[in-house]
Amino acid sequence: MNELLRELIDLGEREERVLLLGHPHADPDAVGSVIALKELLESLGAKAECGVPGNLSRLSKSVLGKMGMGIDTNPPVNADYVIILDTSSLDQLEGYREKIEKSNPKIIFIDHHHPDEETQKETELYFVDENASSTAELILQIGEELDYTFDDKTALLLLIGIVTDTGHLKFANKETFKAVYNLLDTGIEYKKALEIVKTPKDPSKRVAMLKAMVRSELYKSHNRWIVFSEIGAYESDAASLFVNIGADVAAVASENNDEIRISSRAGSNVVSETKLHLGKLMNDLADKFNGSGGGHSGAAAISLRGDFGKIKREIIRGLKERVAPV
Repeated sequence: MNELLRELIDLGEREERVLLLGHPHADPDAVGSVIALKELLESLGAKAECGVPGNLSRLSKSVLGKMGMGIDTNPPVNADYVIILDTSSLDQLEGYREKIEKSNPKIIFIDHHHPDEETQKETELYFVDENASSTAELILQIGEELDYTFDDKTALLLLIGIVTDTGHLKFANKETFKAVYNLLDTGIEYKKALEIVKTPKDPSKRVAMLKAMVRSELYKSHNRWIVFSEIGAYESDAASLFVNIGADVAAVASENNDEIRISSRAGSNVVSETKLHLGKLMNDLADKFNGSGGGHSGAAAISLRGDFGKIKREIIRGLKERVAPV
């Protein structure tokens, strides 16, 4: 953290051009983090821009719309430094990796997922804290260390990032609650954050959950129940649903335009009592199938192309092996 703080201060003192990027299909944690760090860097003197490659998640679009805010999608890579947030590898940026390599800026990562060793070798600084429940918490910590107070709207966006990334604090830890308390102590209202993230029920999501149930396959290994299913969208929601109704681990896949995306979830007791770390599994599979993936011990995802049947077999085999007792 001290090295990261020194680097950010130096960027401001040298008035460097900095581009802050989240990941494609950016969730509120990624969006809030890039917007907040842009604000902080500008206060230090840097010439900062921010954006996300490709698109925003449905929730992020809804949140920004309700707050009267926006963020650039597909911003030009015209900077001396690129800071990539809430992302563990360059491959997760999809086509933006080539844009960054062509522009050849210095690269900094700030993240809370399982680190990617290959990406670490290509960066100026790679800061990861897997104990943080969200990247927004890390940005708040940076602000506190630099004695910086975020704008009220930005602070609310950071709170929303924490709330959504922790399942409304279901997966929060002690440091998460400290961050939330510090935000509320500035006058930010938790109730307002909940109102903003509340979205109308989506009929298509309801249908997707039902299809996931119908298409589910059940496996057992080391006395643990593993569910695999396939739907067209809402993979992470379906995986969480399976864990909520009794599965120890769930992986749900979607296949669109030859791209396969798999989201996985595991119960907290499974993570603590077995060898399972979904983030590491997804990293391993990404290396094997030339895709991009990663995440946390209990929640991770992967995007890749290839033979669906072979990929499915590898996912199930990997889950079966890793739910062995510690």
